[in-house]
Amino acid sequence: MFSKKEAHLIALSDLDDARDAVRGALSDAPADEAPGLRRAARILDELAERGGEPRVRWARGILERDGVNPVTHEVAAIRALRQELPGLSLLAATELARETKLAQQS
Repeated sequence: MFSKKEAHLIALSDLDDARDAVRGALSDAPADEAPGLRRAARILDELAERGGEPRVRWARGILERDGVNPVTHEVAAIRALRQELPGLSLLAATELARETKLAQQS
């Protein structure tokens, strides 16, 4: 059961919906709009290929911004995540830092 102190990080991604919308727009786009829409589709496809769970991507972004390497500085990574999201429990931040570390190592 969840405690009141536990802050759960729920990350939602509309990436698939965005890709579908851009492809749909591309199917009947005027010639002058097609190159931009093709570029947008490539960008969204690249994001999808990088993949990973949205919350891990969020954590990776925070750690990159703060210059913290979760592989070599796990405690600093946990601290950075908890500072970014007040209320994030130590357990949740530790799990997220470790998931981010694993994603970075692979």
